[in-house]
Amino acid sequence: MPLHEYKGIVYPFFVSRENLEAMPNFRMRDDDIVIASYPKTGTNWILEMVSRVLQAAGRSEMTSEDRAFAKLEFHHPELPQTTHVLLEDSPSLRVILTHLGPDAAPPGIAHPQGNVKVIVIMRNPKDVAVSYYHFSLDIMRNYFYFGRIAAYFVTWDRFFNLFLSGEVVFGDFFDHVLSWWEKRHDPHFLFLKYEDVQRNPTDAVKTVMEFLEVDLDDVTIRRIAEESSFHNMKETLGDSHLKHRTVMARKGVVGDWKNYFTPEQSRAFDAKYREKLEGTGLEFEFEGSIL
Repeated sequence: MPLHEYKGIVYPFFVSRENLEAMPNFRMRDDDIVIASYPKTGTNWILEMVSRVLQAAGRSEMTSEDRAFAKLEFHHPELPQTTHVLLEDSPSLRVILTHLGPDAAPPGIAHPQGNVKVIVIMRNPKDVAVSYYHFSLDIMRNYFYFGRIAAYFVTWDRFFNLFLSGEVVFGDFFDHVLSWWEKRHDPHFLFLKYEDVQRNPTDAVKTVMEFLEVDLDDVTIRRIAEESSFHNMKETLGDSHLKHRTVMARKGVVGDWKNYFTPEQSRAFDAKYREKLEGTGLEFEFEGSIL
């Protein structure tokens, strides 16, 4: 995939320097909802949940499919303009997605005011690495002419080393999540963990509902939890008429990293995990245990 570097972070060609330089001027609205995430941590899962909560509350008729192009910094090949330009003309209520960290995101997202709400979804980094690896292969197979031999060039071992060194698209996982984690005491932010959403989707729906200040009955909450389960969301994505959505979901399990990490890789990863996260209060679950 054609890549470029901007302020020390690697980006794909569809997140251009021009797009990134436009971020400081993006204007937020008082009713905006933002989903901020590192890639492959559950962005579309939370988008599905948020969209269904807003629909059930009568605040928006838009589905997750309608909002599929809402990644703020992107210029999707299917669209004539960049997302941030399209969002300027989009009707409220906007649900905005971003993989940018606070330093690169618009000030109105990094330092929200008024009723702006930011949901940050995070996932254990070992499973993120595995999911990101497969997603990278799928993108090359679907969008680039050398896709048939992509696996030859992008082996798991090579991708692991790039991920561990922070040289993948959107930069170092640990730096990214920690930069958002610093906002945890700001009431404009809600932090969710992928593993918690998977374990108890009903509680996740309730948490999102309360954060968005809507009131739904228990029957509706349970229905949304079922409709936005990973299994149902994967079917929704697989049936999408938008090509990039069809490769977004794979397994959705916790602990798949054990099928890929060698003992040496796991030890190297654990060392970086402790170096970066020790003392921060941020912990992740790795199949029933916290490192």
